[in-house]
Amino acid sequence: MQYGFFFDQSRCIGCNACTVSCKDWNQVNPGPVRWRKQQAYESNNGQSVFENLTMSCNHCENPACVDACGAGAISKTDTGIVIVDRTKCQELRSCITACPFSAPHIAEADQEPEKREEWLMDHPMQKCKYCWERVEDGQSPVCVSACPVRALDYGDIEDLQRNHPDAVRLNKSDFPYAYKEGGREDTKPSFLIKKRKQIAITKLV
Repeated sequence: MQYGFFFDQSRCIGCNACTVSCKDWNQVNPGPVRWRKQQAYESNNGQSVFENLTMSCNHCENPACVDACGAGAISKTDTGIVIVDRTKCQELRSCITACPFSAPHIAEADQEPEKREEWLMDHPMQKCKYCWERVEDGQSPVCVSACPVRALDYGDIEDLQRNHPDAVRLNKSDFPYAYKEGGREDTKPSFLIKKRKQIAITKLV
């Protein structure tokens, strides 16, 4: 099994309910670190057309971060969820360099003022953990539950592909703005997207 996310780009209204609920549920203090991000990207040959994208860790089938971590702090579960053991993190930051989606984060003191006794470092890496404790309890990840327009879905990636046949797996050709410059393209992200239909723009003369 490989859990993943589905996102309907045509439904998203950019309300940030998913990002706010993520921070609240996971008790991520206010600050720049966000486990889920929502942004609007200009597209359609530079004209004023924008495409929303909400993205967290993509729990890739071939995650670059796992191989990059010299401390062995990142692993995949039997359900394909990529998790970090913050008690093992040595803040090498190699995972941050390796991830093409900028999913791993290191907080600063203002956002994470208290170090836990079991941590080796003041600010071990943190990222989306697919709300695995909710999923194991039969609930949706909190971002999915919070979306008022049902733009997000979750489940086994093969089931998502069957349920959303018009979606494509995240790739650099269709969604170049989702990748950081020079990022790997072979990680096979577990993230399906129903693309927003392009709007034809007629220039008035």
